[in-house]
Amino acid sequence: MAAILIVEDDGLVARHMAQALRQSGHTPIVAHDARSALREAIDSPDIILLDLGLPDLPGEELLQSLSSLPETVQIPVLVVTGRPDAAARLGEQEKTGVRDILLKPVSAAQLCRAVNVALGGQGELDARALRLAQEQQRDLIQRILIDGSDPLAFHICRRMSLDRIESRGSISGEVLTWGQIAQWARREGLVDSEQARLIRGIPVTRPQKLRGASA
Repeated sequence: MAAILIVEDDGLVARHMAQALRQSGHTPIVAHDARSALREAIDSPDIILLDLGLPDLPGEELLQSLSSLPETVQIPVLVVTGRPDAAARLGEQEKTGVRDILLKPVSAAQLCRAVNVALGGQGELDARALRLAQEQQRDLIQRILIDGSDPLAFHICRRMSLDRIESRGSISGEVLTWGQIAQWARREGLVDSEQARLIRGIPVTRPQKLRGASA
């Protein structure tokens, strides 16, 4: 299971991509503009799917920003675009971080195949390990909602609502990322470092340990 940031301004396309990745066992995170994408990228997703036609900043400029920041320079990027001319220009340049360029429309199978190649196979968990990780993730979030402070529970509910509707414009104010929520839960002593990684959607190395921790 990998955390995959989808940077796509078309809500319908973003939902289809997120659904395909979720069915393959990944955790999709959706950003509809460059500003949101940079905020989410600071949490170091395993890979970024980048559309070049964003409403607030050209995708090429966002790519340059990702390549220049120490927190994001190592994150592999898959460019997913419907602009063949832009894809051709990008293909002729030095593409720091760009692993592949996919032209829309992209099928679910093509998208997942490209993601798994870019991840080097780390997204291919066996079914039992994937189910265990998903169950533990749900259990951890439920326990934090019950045992955590009221402000933390409030922000978790806002984050879950945002993930459900996949649109930042529908919720006023700043919404914390799962990485920020995980850090907050660690400060309150509710999770350890491995459990925090699981909340963010990053694969854990010892799921058997989490089984006892969340009991």
